[in-house]
Amino acid sequence: MKLQASIETALNRQINHEMAAAYSYLAMEAWFEQQNLAGFATWMRVQREEELEHARLIFSYVHDRGGKVTLGAVDGPQGEFGSPREVFARASELERGNTKAIHEVYELALKEKDYATQSMLKWFIDEQVEEEKTTTEIEALLDMAGDNRSALLLLDAKLGSRGTGEG
Repeated sequence: MKLQASIETALNRQINHEMAAAYSYLAMEAWFEQQNLAGFATWMRVQREEELEHARLIFSYVHDRGGKVTLGAVDGPQGEFGSPREVFARASELERGNTKAIHEVYELALKEKDYATQSMLKWFIDEQVEEEKTTTEIEALLDMAGDNRSALLLLDAKLGSRGTGEG
């Protein structure tokens, strides 16, 4: 069954949202690289790659359903931060916004009785629980570290292991 126009529009908006998040994570990665915090930068790179994969999954789904992908402009992200804690506060904000956007598409799919889109979005809903939990936990760890540079470096090392099954 071909996508309804309203669902296609909402999914295209979600692709754009995922791309904007990826661009923001790229800016965060750059900031961490400038601060010589390679572990944090690695974490952001993996996060950016996840957002790009999410966009690709929705992109493929739109095509699989006979829809048309329409890409929109992505605004330049925030690139200056005062601290690692500020970066992760922004990351948490991004993830909460992404959750809200996915829920809006899901609500539309419910309203339109588009069961296939509901099924596809279920994975994203579950994924967002993990995404929000992770960024919130890192914020809490940064709060505990405070101004302790040794704790910050230990956290940097831990986050640098992401992608190796540890972070």
